[in-house]
Amino acid sequence: MAKLFVILFLLPVCCFAQSAETYIGMGNTEANNKNYKGAIEDFSKAIQLEPNNARAYFYRGNAYNNLKDPASALQDYTKAIQYDAKSTLAYFYRANVYNDQGKFADAITDFTRAIALSPRADMYHYRANAKANLGDHQGAVDDFTRAIALDPKDASLYEYRGVAKSNLKDNQGAIEDYNQAVALDPKNSDLIYYRGNAKGNMGDYKGAIADYTAALALNPKNAEATFYRGNAYGNLKNYNAAIADYKRTITLNPKMPNLYKYLANALGNNNDKKSAAEYFAQAIKQDPNNAELYLYDGLVKYNLNDKDGALADFDRSIELKETAEAYQNRADLKLELRNFNEAKDDADEALKLDAKNAYAYISRARANLELMDTTAALADLNQSIKLNPSTDYAYVLLGNIAAGNHNYDSALGYYDKALSYNPGDSETLLKRAETRIKVNNRDGALADYKRIAGIDKDDDNLRSRFVKSMIGAKFYSDGLPIISALITKNGKLANYYIGRGVAKQHTGDIPGAMVDYNMAIKLDTAAAAAYINRGSAKFDQKDNAGALADIAKGIKINDGQEDAYFIRGQIRLAMKNYQGAVDDFNSVTFINLENTVAYAWRGYARSFLGDKERMNADFNYAIKIEPKNPEIYLLRGQARINTQDIGNACKDFKQAVSLGSKAASLEAAKYCK
Repeated sequence: MAKLFVILFLLPVCCFAQSAETYIGMGNTEANNKNYKGAIEDFSKAIQLEPNNARAYFYRGNAYNNLKDPASALQDYTKAIQYDAKSTLAYFYRANVYNDQGKFADAITDFTRAIALSPRADMYHYRANAKANLGDHQGAVDDFTRAIALDPKDASLYEYRGVAKSNLKDNQGAIEDYNQAVALDPKNSDLIYYRGNAKGNMGDYKGAIADYTAALALNPKNAEATFYRGNAYGNLKNYNAAIADYKRTITLNPKMPNLYKYLANALGNNNDKKSAAEYFAQAIKQDPNNAELYLYDGLVKYNLNDKDGALADFDRSIELKETAEAYQNRADLKLELRNFNEAKDDADEALKLDAKNAYAYISRARANLELMDTTAALADLNQSIKLNPSTDYAYVLLGNIAAGNHNYDSALGYYDKALSYNPGDSETLLKRAETRIKVNNRDGALADYKRIAGIDKDDDNLRSRFVKSMIGAKFYSDGLPIISALITKNGKLANYYIGRGVAKQHTGDIPGAMVDYNMAIKLDTAAAAAYINRGSAKFDQKDNAGALADIAKGIKINDGQEDAYFIRGQIRLAMKNYQGAVDDFNSVTFINLENTVAYAWRGYARSFLGDKERMNADFNYAIKIEPKNPEIYLLRGQARINTQDIGNACKDFKQAVSLGSKAASLEAAKYCK
């Protein structure tokens, strides 16, 4: 941030205290000629003649400050304040010295006194800096806002307020400030670079690349802009461009943290496997005993799915030089190889070499989770956060643990924390959306789904899971335009058509759904979900035989698809094959114990069989896990109608209505007075 420059004032010699004022004038002349020692002598003579002259102390304090003697400067500013309690500049300059010394609380006190006497934009600016240094980023934003009100044409004020907003994870607000700063100072490459960072944090990788490119046009030697542009290209899976930027960064700043690691990842993810394998192989030929080269070559091979080659490289790297990074990466590889005990041992070794390696604690936590030692895993994750509070993955894992224990509110808190540090992470947004559904926060879940759709990340696997999740949460109308946009970008992915087909089916467009299911099957004849959902659509068209045939075909292709049994269970219910429905819902819970709604549907099916005891057990379990799910209360209400328990059925319908169920309102109107 900006540095406060000490200004010395030339004042006319006044008629009173002639000798002291003469020395003050002479001292200021010397100071303006940068003869600070001579200035101090003159100001000292003025003080000898007039010991209570606040201005003489103030100017001498300035001279001491320019000679890098902050202790003497502080003494003189304090004397100036002692003899003139309304000396605005004495408070202001003393505050600046405190700031330079890291005494931010003292600086804030003095800035506040100066502002009370005569507020100026720069005073708010410097107080904001001090607040930011104490971690009070909201206070900094507030002060920059006050400064802007006094000087709305100062680009730096918008710049630094943008930085403060970024520290508050308000990236959109930061972008707005950077836009204003760029409008005022369009040739300032740093402003455009900072804006690119904020866009990248929000997952707007194309926007970030545009800004980094513009910043580099103004300052081609900005290694950070080059590096982060490479990261943005990597997030868009444009690995050739990412590799080019990383190599360019090496020429600008070869000591950039994690540079070679990111280069290795980009090389490994690149479709040009030959070039990926050759880059570090050539380097190893030239320097065969360089442990770091084997480490990064191992990362390349790991990303190329050459796990044996990666393991050999990590082994060789450790043989040449034991490092925490090598052990930690080998631990992650062994986790994937399901060698959990060995992974834990490697994480232990990493931590012996570097007890502050926050990610090694995460690796060990993952191993401990697989070894069913949740207590140790939690301890490791908390230690990782203690070392690096912004490690979002640690919060994600804590959220996963909480969600696995059905502590959904706690899980949401962890996901919120993770997203505060990495707001553009689609995987975490997806987890939070699915957890919000568990607590019936549909508005929040929909916002997360829309946020994922807006992140321009070219990852069809993620998109497919996102589509399935959003449709599974029954966002049919909202999902249609989003999935259609995905199909426009990539019309060759069967899962997109399946998702859109389900959305069309549940919004009443059965013919349109059939067209999409048929297209999915044309694109992928082994798409089990397409047959299963087409079967559901055929049932809606009263083609029961065709429905069951399609679902059976889907099960034949993949008998582990829980949706097949869930949909067939509902069809069998409608066909009054109640035991068959119970059997299908049994299959769903066998495949996925976490499918809570399946328990409720099984309870509903059992109500037709008169199996009241098991019916109640199913509903009690479902409500225990998801007490805010309106579908469960609606189904239990309907089941209780079947068992002639009208009073309790009405209580369930009322609860479902309170949770947002429109269908429950119709049931209540039918059965409850």
